[in-house]
Amino acid sequence: MTDHELATKLKELAETPAPPPRIDLDSARRLGGRRRRVRTTALVVGCAAVVTAGGLTAVSAMRPTPPIAPAVVLPKPPPVAPAPTDNPLVTKASFGWLPEPIKGVEYGAGGHGDYALAIGRGDMAPMIWLAVYDQEPALDRRHDMGGRAVRVPVRVGDRDGYWVTADARDPLNQGNSYLRWPTADGRWAELNAYYLALPDLQQVLLHVAGEVTFANRAVPLPLHISSLPAAFRVADVELWRRPDQDGVPWRAVLQYSSNGALATITVTPPGGHADGLGKPVCTTKNGLRACVAIDKPQAAGITSQELLSRITPIGPDESKWTPHVIG
Repeated sequence: MTDHELATKLKELAETPAPPPRIDLDSARRLGGRRRRVRTTALVVGCAAVVTAGGLTAVSAMRPTPPIAPAVVLPKPPPVAPAPTDNPLVTKASFGWLPEPIKGVEYGAGGHGDYALAIGRGDMAPMIWLAVYDQEPALDRRHDMGGRAVRVPVRVGDRDGYWVTADARDPLNQGNSYLRWPTADGRWAELNAYYLALPDLQQVLLHVAGEVTFANRAVPLPLHISSLPAAFRVADVELWRRPDQDGVPWRAVLQYSSNGALATITVTPPGGHADGLGKPVCTTKNGLRACVAIDKPQAAGITSQELLSRITPIGPDESKWTPHVIG
């Protein structure tokens, strides 16, 4: 193409009208305005959200933290009052209610255990033994269930206790019944009943257990002893009530060991027999018979007659018996 032809084409192009614009500026402005408003609103809302969140954070940070609840402190069991020292027969628990077949309560302390025994009459007298243990005893403590002992839970007063039986379907264990429950002072109580045949026996024994009270209590006895040799140690002390066997309403037997010797003091109504080893020496005073037997007087350091001279029977009226036996 020559210079003249190029100049002619450029001139024609310049004189030709421009094509209409492909973008609608008014529409573009309106769309741009809407987008700008959306962005502005979003920004404002976002800032408000940040401020609100910050406000919540600030409020949360300034709100006082509630105090931590103190740890629950379980009450300590009340201490057990010390046992009296002037009476060798101290019971740890006492019956409050007993069923009709029971006629009296025996007590024992020493080598054969500490117990209260509610007892009836006859050759096979109904018995309810009550014992208190510092720790929960072995399930089959007497080894008379052939290794098959199980617990059957039951409520005893306000405490969770259990029956001990060889058959869970028979809580009364064929009439040789064991009922255990924890005491308020952290020990364990047990009833062992046998030869006791009553309607609704489970409820009867639960009633007996629910009325038991726990405290060291000196059992009143029918004698006073001015003093004992320093080497005397309690072996066994028992207050028996078995008239069908003994021929008298009751017997009080106090046994002491001393340097390998055994000294036995027996107090009964007239007609009762003396316990112990060795030849007894006896006297009758105030309507009661008192006897002393010592198997080895030389080891004991005192003769039967010397010990008997320190003993004063009180009399058959139980309301006048004393809890202060020695001294």
